[in-house]
Amino acid sequence: MSRVLRWALWGVGAGVALLAALLALVAAVLRPGAGEWAVRLPVGVAVSGPGLLRVATHPIVLRATAGRTWRTPFGPVRWHADGDAWVAECAPCSVARPEWGREPVAVARLTAGFQPRMGDRADGALVVGDGPEAVRGRWSAALARDGVAMSARFDDVPIADAYTALAAVVPERRRARIAGRLDLHLGWQWPSGRLTVRHDLRGFHVDGLGTDGLVHARPSCGEPAPAGFGRWLPRAVLAAEDQRFHEHAGVDLDALAAAWSANQAHGTVVAGGSTLSQQLAKLLFTGEGRSPARKLRELLYAVELDRTLGKARVLQLYLSIAPWGEGLCGAAAAARAYLHKDVAALTPIEAAWLASLLRNPDRDRQRQLRDGHVDTARVDWVMGQMRPLPPRRARVPAAEWRPPS
Repeated sequence: MSRVLRWALWGVGAGVALLAALLALVAAVLRPGAGEWAVRLPVGVAVSGPGLLRVATHPIVLRATAGRTWRTPFGPVRWHADGDAWVAECAPCSVARPEWGREPVAVARLTAGFQPRMGDRADGALVVGDGPEAVRGRWSAALARDGVAMSARFDDVPIADAYTALAAVVPERRRARIAGRLDLHLGWQWPSGRLTVRHDLRGFHVDGLGTDGLVHARPSCGEPAPAGFGRWLPRAVLAAEDQRFHEHAGVDLDALAAAWSANQAHGTVVAGGSTLSQQLAKLLFTGEGRSPARKLRELLYAVELDRTLGKARVLQLYLSIAPWGEGLCGAAAAARAYLHKDVAALTPIEAAWLASLLRNPDRDRQRQLRDGHVDTARVDWVMGQMRPLPPRRARVPAAEWRPPS
């Protein structure tokens, strides 16, 4: 064996030994303590999460890494100094969460200042977007043995600016005139990954999307309902789909918050929290799909629809074109196909049953055909939520009723 080869092998062996010693040192120094959360490094070594963060945010490490760009799940992040503070700049930047669908929310730029504080705390400015319309807020974080608690708050933000920051995924922003103010408070727990959202909208107003053209428009599908939709079906649909229909202005923040909580608990989208105005916007403009971008577009149309059409016309259009399974469009067609009668002549139990299908018409209809009975709990619940309640003599229990075959 030549001397060069022996030296090369010796060098490789020494390097491996040095790396092993370094890993052993890291594992010893950063060994997770009792009650500490642990991070598993790519080499398989578990280290203390708090200890690793303290090392990563040490002034020596911050200076040594300044000017570098890191590839992250959110996008490329450039780390640099700005006076006494440090800045992380992600451009473009996106975040995906299972509770709002598979598609991420993307912005052109996200900039976060970083200022270490005493007591394992840090905070800084947070800027979403570019230019004078960028959305500005603050974030803070506190390190504990069991994880990191982070929060961000954006107060009194023009809703138009928030949509401008998301213009890449909301094309309507270029023609919509948006008014109103927004408060948005976020909380994030790591390593659990739990995200909490609190928001408040004030004076949300949208114009310029052209929904006023629907005031006298004729639905393009379904059967006409010359006698209207009767006494019971509109009440049943509101009971099943939007009980606060006459109280909100197109968007129901309480329903959205409840849907967010349900989705996070399940780890996927199980509820949308959509009002009838939002559902009509989906049918007419935004289409299907579970993505935050589609939901943001839907909100714009819903607010404008509620204002330009009014409650009565929104409800009328929804009942005229809502899908009721088996390719049926609108309540009149559904009543004729399933119950063999005019929609205006439906009884309370028939109306409650039709409204109960709206949650997932094809799935629920197929289940009923397979099992031979209706979802009695769901139908009885809809009947009990109708306002005003049908007369007692007209309230037939779902277990005692069957739709015609």
